[in-house]
Amino acid sequence: MSVSRSRSPLTDLTHAMWRVVVAAALAIAALVLCGAATAAGPAPVLTPPEVRSAPAQFIVVAVANPVAGRPAAVGGTAHGYGSSSSYRVSATASSTLRDLARQYSLTPVSEWPIEQLKMHCVLFRIPPGTTREAMVEKLKADKRVLIVQPLNEFESAATVPSPPPAPVTVQSGADDPYARLQSNVSALDVVEAHNFSRGAGVRVAIIDTGVDTHHPDLAGRAFVTRNFIDNDEVSFRSDRHGTQVAGLIAATSNNGIGIVGVAPDVKLMAYKACWQASANTAGRCNSFTIAQAIADALADKAQVINLSLVGPSDPLLEALVARATEMGVIVVGAVSDDPRLGFPAKLPRVLPVTEAEKSHAATGDDDGILRAPARDIVTLVPNGHYDFASGSSLATAQISGVVALLLARNQKIGITRMRELLEQSTEKHDTTRGPFLSVNACAALAQVVRGASCAQ
Repeated sequence: MSVSRSRSPLTDLTHAMWRVVVAAALAIAALVLCGAATAAGPAPVLTPPEVRSAPAQFIVVAVANPVAGRPAAVGGTAHGYGSSSSYRVSATASSTLRDLARQYSLTPVSEWPIEQLKMHCVLFRIPPGTTREAMVEKLKADKRVLIVQPLNEFESAATVPSPPPAPVTVQSGADDPYARLQSNVSALDVVEAHNFSRGAGVRVAIIDTGVDTHHPDLAGRAFVTRNFIDNDEVSFRSDRHGTQVAGLIAATSNNGIGIVGVAPDVKLMAYKACWQASANTAGRCNSFTIAQAIADALADKAQVINLSLVGPSDPLLEALVARATEMGVIVVGAVSDDPRLGFPAKLPRVLPVTEAEKSHAATGDDDGILRAPARDIVTLVPNGHYDFASGSSLATAQISGVVALLLARNQKIGITRMRELLEQSTEKHDTTRGPFLSVNACAALAQVVRGASCAQ
């Protein structure tokens, strides 16, 4: 004889509540895991379209903000931070900024705290009928202002698509099918260097356009991604320049596909601070986006910061780079042919990089400038593809990779010793295009790894 038992409404309600609780807990866990994979804190401040289209209407102002505590992210808006961080704008800084806005008829557009500099920065729109140069001069005379500057523009160091070069194969020693076309890998002696280091665990920040983090040759390489331009994930993964740079640094080697990266075992940190109007145009950035990216890279404990971009002198960015080098971060920057564009390569304690193939490079005329191959370099492009490209951006990326190889063997190498290792390992190469000088990664490692020797 069977006995049927009916559940009370209270029992059903209890079970339903438990299902809701369990589902919520699982959702929270998923969010935590996803957050750990993409960013260390809340979403960054995005760049308003008007800031990108009309930068001459904006200035950057910073005032002292000596507040204790660590921000979860550097972003904020003029209407609030939207995070639970203990780092807030102080009452004094807030009052100062309100007074400045009132006195000079400025309109706050966005603001963000930069703990590394103990400052609070505001992006102001200047009033109609004035120029930013005139406004900057007025504010420079105001003792309450620590930094005032135009919203400067920057662009990715020239990388242009290259037609496929005449086939020149090299003995790569790797099973990646395009490795035989990587004359740059041969010049840098990368495959032999991998006997001693692959950059394992070194945190390399790429401040650039977005990166195709789903590219098969970058599988598992990016553990931090952040977008300071917009919320468009598809655009992030479709950006060409950042993908080219990331591929040269971190493409997986000996995986049977694609190319060999200089430091395939690094932890890649991709910060989108630049945007591209089209695949074949230079990435565009500004003081607002790059400042956030550098500050976040420092908060995320980057060990190497790759800046494959160039631009004018910029007090805010120079202060952040100086702070980075004080913290022991190795900053690698592209050299521009335009003497007016000194950021970042001309800053003290930044490793400046240019193309090895430039006519003067074989003579060593540019004392203190590092070199790596940068003409007709095969690298990654979005959607799982590969292509040839040229430009100093690519040379900069490869030197960042060599820096990561060295740090993986000795994390105490400082900027002075790092520069010495790279300069002392620079060698002359005779090619069909003429001689050039390039850093040799294996030779640099041989100076820090006991018993290491290189065949080249």
